[in-house]
Amino acid sequence: MNRKDFLRQGMFAAGAIATLPVLRPTLENEIFDAEEIRAFVFAAHSDIEATKKIVEAKPLLLNCTNQFRKGDFETAIGGASHMGRKDIADLLVGKGARLDIFNLAFLGYSDLVRQLVTDFPQLLRAPGPHGFTLLHHAKVGKQEDLMAWLEEKGLTETHIKGVFGS
Repeated sequence: MNRKDFLRQGMFAAGAIATLPVLRPTLENEIFDAEEIRAFVFAAHSDIEATKKIVEAKPLLLNCTNQFRKGDFETAIGGASHMGRKDIADLLVGKGARLDIFNLAFLGYSDLVRQLVTDFPQLLRAPGPHGFTLLHHAKVGKQEDLMAWLEEKGLTETHIKGVFGS
């Protein structure tokens, strides 16, 4: 590359870099407000119509996480799961909500839960949102076989108190 081409490409690159901050939206426009996330997650605990309205208006809220207390993270599907709201959970999964082991226990994916706990035994006593355990999620989902298996493995608690300072 000759000197003239080198300088021309360098000037072009410098100009492009200088204009990027103007073209890039600010961080405020790239993320949801914490209150929007909280309202969506809260709605998914009990109100299917509000949940549906919010997720249809703002579909990217679907997998956002609310921090209820320090370290206590919860998604909308997490709230629906520990509250036993299969109708809301089904709506959210149908929209593409990401599932975790607690949702799987609630929804009856017992084989997956068993495999995960077998491969990673520490998950047996892992706290879910608000400290609710796998046993709690299996109970509210009426997953009798999974409940029995979890109890057989030694999980007797449905809630771990104090894990998030509560």
